[in-house]
Amino acid sequence: MTDDLDPFKVFLDVQLALPRNGPGSAASTARALAMLPGLPEAPRILDIGCGQGASTFDLLQLTKGHVTAVDLYEPFLENMSARAERERWSEDRLTMKRGDMAALPFHDGEFDLVWSEGAIYLLGFARGLKLWRRFVKPGGYMAVTECTWLTDEPSAETKAFWGAAYPGMGTAAENCAAAERAGYEVVGTFTLPPEDWWREYYTPMRARIATMRATYGAAAKEVLDEVEAEIGLFERNPGQYSYVFYVLRRLD
Repeated sequence: MTDDLDPFKVFLDVQLALPRNGPGSAASTARALAMLPGLPEAPRILDIGCGQGASTFDLLQLTKGHVTAVDLYEPFLENMSARAERERWSEDRLTMKRGDMAALPFHDGEFDLVWSEGAIYLLGFARGLKLWRRFVKPGGYMAVTECTWLTDEPSAETKAFWGAAYPGMGTAAENCAAAERAGYEVVGTFTLPPEDWWREYYTPMRARIATMRATYGAAAKEVLDEVEAEIGLFERNPGQYSYVFYVLRRLD
């Protein structure tokens, strides 16, 4: 890779072209939301690590509430803002903020629901739950997706990849225990189906990588090879890991 090509810019250019910035779907978002008994008709929702807002816009369509969407990367928020303008979402339904998920500027108990799809791993599952708990009102909810081991005997290549990329990845039982230690009741969990990885994430990602190889040439090869290796790993090792939705209620 040449010195004048920022690896993060290459990665960001891949992500900006995708319908979702991680595994998920509107159907899975709706399924998790339906698991929340007693949620107000117009809840105040905080969507952390929103990316370009795929889950944010799903939540707006599924509720009558207000969503505050936070991400660190300005290009994601710019794309999200453009979509909000096209779809005519008003400020009384949607607020977008640039912010660090480890140092969010919100008040204690400000939200009925804290939501995060595919982002809590950046802090670590247990740490994220502890840091974000105070933003949930007593008796309110948190719903997050986390990459999770589905087997006790992963293949050697899968174990090596995730051992390097995310050594703190746990099983569902371990993550549920961590949630309980952090002060939550586990309302329920479910595993994202394989199509949630492919339809709006890995399939368009492969197409984008092919286009970028032609555009960037050899300068981007290292980064694009790494991204494509993750796709191949998932394809070769079905059922060994996936994102799991953890639907939690704050206990006091």
